[in-house]
Amino acid sequence: MHRWPRRYRPGAVLTLVLILLLLLPSWAAAYTVPGEVPRRETVTRGVTCTTYVEETGAGTVRIHVLQVDLTDPYLRLEVLFGADNRTFAGTLTVREMARRAGAVAALNGDFFHLKEGKHPLGMVVRQGELVASPMERPDHYTLAFTSDGRPVIDVFAFSGEVVAPGGAAFPLAGLNKPAYSALAGGQGVPSDVERLHLYTPAWGPLSRGAPPELSGVVEMVVAGGTVREIRADLPGVPIPQDGYVLRAHGRAAAFLLENFRPGDPVTLRYAVQPLDGEIFHALGGQALLVDNGRRVPEFSQNIPGRAARSAAGISADGKTLYLVAVEQGAASRGMTQEELADFLVARLGVWRALNLDGGGSTSLVARPLGEFDPVLVNVPAKGAERRVPNCLAVFSDAPPGNLAGIVVKGPAEVLAGVKYGYAARGYDEYFNPCRLPDAAVAWTVEEGKGRVENGILTAEAGGTVVLAARCGDVTGRLAVRVLGYEDLAALEVTPARISVTPGGMVQLTVRVRAKDGRIFPLRPEDVTWDVDVRTGTVRNGAFIAADEAAAGHLTARFNGLEARVPVEVVPEGEKFVWAGAGGAVIEEGGLTVKIGPQAFSGPTPVRVAPLNAPADLPPGWQYVAGLRALPAAPAAPGATCSVQARLPEGVSAPAAFFLRTPDGWVRQPSWAEEGVVRGRLNGLGDIALAVAAEEAAEPPDLSGHWAREAVLALARQGMVRGFPDGTFRPDARVTRAEFAVLLAGALGWAAPEDATLPFRDRIPDWAAAGVAAATARGVLAGYPDGYFRPAKPITRAEMAVLVDRALSPGPGKAPAFADAAAIPRWAAPAVERVAAAGLMRGAGGSFRPLAPTTRGETAALVLNMLRYWTHQDAGQK
Repeated sequence: MHRWPRRYRPGAVLTLVLILLLLLPSWAAAYTVPGEVPRRETVTRGVTCTTYVEETGAGTVRIHVLQVDLTDPYLRLEVLFGADNRTFAGTLTVREMARRAGAVAALNGDFFHLKEGKHPLGMVVRQGELVASPMERPDHYTLAFTSDGRPVIDVFAFSGEVVAPGGAAFPLAGLNKPAYSALAGGQGVPSDVERLHLYTPAWGPLSRGAPPELSGVVEMVVAGGTVREIRADLPGVPIPQDGYVLRAHGRAAAFLLENFRPGDPVTLRYAVQPLDGEIFHALGGQALLVDNGRRVPEFSQNIPGRAARSAAGISADGKTLYLVAVEQGAASRGMTQEELADFLVARLGVWRALNLDGGGSTSLVARPLGEFDPVLVNVPAKGAERRVPNCLAVFSDAPPGNLAGIVVKGPAEVLAGVKYGYAARGYDEYFNPCRLPDAAVAWTVEEGKGRVENGILTAEAGGTVVLAARCGDVTGRLAVRVLGYEDLAALEVTPARISVTPGGMVQLTVRVRAKDGRIFPLRPEDVTWDVDVRTGTVRNGAFIAADEAAAGHLTARFNGLEARVPVEVVPEGEKFVWAGAGGAVIEEGGLTVKIGPQAFSGPTPVRVAPLNAPADLPPGWQYVAGLRALPAAPAAPGATCSVQARLPEGVSAPAAFFLRTPDGWVRQPSWAEEGVVRGRLNGLGDIALAVAAEEAAEPPDLSGHWAREAVLALARQGMVRGFPDGTFRPDARVTRAEFAVLLAGALGWAAPEDATLPFRDRIPDWAAAGVAAATARGVLAGYPDGYFRPAKPITRAEMAVLVDRALSPGPGKAPAFADAAAIPRWAAPAVERVAAAGLMRGAGGSFRPLAPTTRGETAALVLNMLRYWTHQDAGQK
């Protein structure tokens, strides 16, 4: 059994204390506020792992320190390397190497060559065997342990020679070294040039061979102590298991060619200084960081910037080893080399230390108490563990002991009402793991509200639960914080909106957001689902769509919270648009339909699909574009939607939107200007944009009339017609029935099914539908005696009231009419609004409220109404 000594550079305690008191490192000066209390955990007897979280002026930094008692008789250190711990042919992560060897902890070691198989640059000694020699450089330090356990950090040198049968000898430059920059005369030189190197099976299956950039490379294959083959400028050759390959260049190559032939014996001699023959384990590093309890005045090498770093240090008495890993990432800013050295001195009291490989290579693993395998302690700088050539591992050789303690493993924070699994892990008096039979563990909730069965805990309310696991007379406990309803902010479902084809499936993810912003995932069995059966079902955390198109919601519920998710089951090529408090916009088939916020009483899905060209449009109209928009619920009475589309290039014919009703296509209020058609829809369904197929003839009696343009514009859309003799008679009077028909036609009103007219007098058949439509909307009313009087000419005041009811224009400033006093009181507010909106105008400064309205005036009014109405936002009456 290997025992560690109690000696190494014994120093006076008083001297050390004085040095530490006088020392003012830059690391200490960088503190701004105290960090967290260091968290220390036992790994095994004699080994602890401590995490320091320091707050500095440059940000938070996390440092993990493995402290090893070198005097503990049950501890053993070993250098691990390669994928098989015999050669450098492959690499593993530090965790993989430690698990493979059964180590309790490990830290990555040396810097390595990136191009030649990640071979280490520094010295490697394993169980007394020199596996890789130190470099020919005085600025790379090595961490070594002698056969009696003494730790040493020093610069080591390699010397050796190859002796030919005739006695000629040549210096040996290194063992199992990749290419590097050696130092000669204070300057860097290629390590391969003019040098002789030795490669054993530990290097890997093949020798290095001759690289393209260096000619004159000779390799001599030696097996069983004799020369098997001499090769010049050839690729690598298999290295004999009972031999080695000598690789030479320049004068060294000439030495091999001139002094050896196949079958000749070869003599090798080499050594490492200092401590040749005493070194039992060693691995290389880089610069010396700390010497005699102080940061060295000038590093032999310095990798600048704040980064993840690894280091190894020893105490003044040689009894304690410190293996250090500094994190760099989102939660830790990393350290400079100077800061690392000062931390080692100020926080750990390290006496001597060297820098190891850092950055993405920094990996510290340790075995949690009660566990059999080590885990990664630090967060890797590159997000994932890097494969490295070697590491320094710690082993425990303590014999199996009796159960001394139990660690309860599981989440320290849970949600009330959710089941969480916990495990009991035992350890003996040496803090090494021992297995606990599941049947031998008794679980109880000692404090708080909850229940536990076979390690499955269900907390019942917010607060704290103390969970206990007992085996024999040994009990382990874990205090668990429970988040109840009062701690939670929201339930979140992903996806937040489901759109799937009939019969399809969508996986659901549910999580809880706490009031402090943290996220807790939920399992499918933790959530209660309420699903609109028309859309599908939820099974095992997945939504399975119905076989028919439908839309609705599914609601997830947990612990008093709920989240509502819109669901759309829709065939390919179709979609659902949800109209709610913010309205909705539908873009399909070249049309843009805007649904106002008041169109539906709540969020309502509207199924949107392409519209095939209909063959039943009214005569004289040709289909241009369209869409189908089918709401899942009826719109609010009187609600309209705005719609617009751009006419195809070169089309200038009159255009209008049509809406399909049970009685056929009904033209909707439309107005075209500069190639853009705007309109208002009195509902949703099949919507078509069409253009007039023929140009309307101009009545001869419009020539020179002030209403000519208005009449022609309406005539082109088929909204007004002339008389059988071809005239329009623009100055003829308009009756109440005629205006009702024109108003309903212009605004696209359809008469309700089975409509009945409440008037005492008879309405002509040609006017019945228009009068019914206007009456149903509350726009048209009869006289107090119950008569409608369809043939009575309508006055301008009456017309203003009807337009005001139909369009609901907002308040505004109307012109001051000279005959304002003549406007009836019942009509005055309506006249004010329609005049302010520019819908009706007077003549010669007068409104003429009691004058009968002419056909020309009515045409001008209807044209103004179309322009006004089609340019209003959706949501108007």
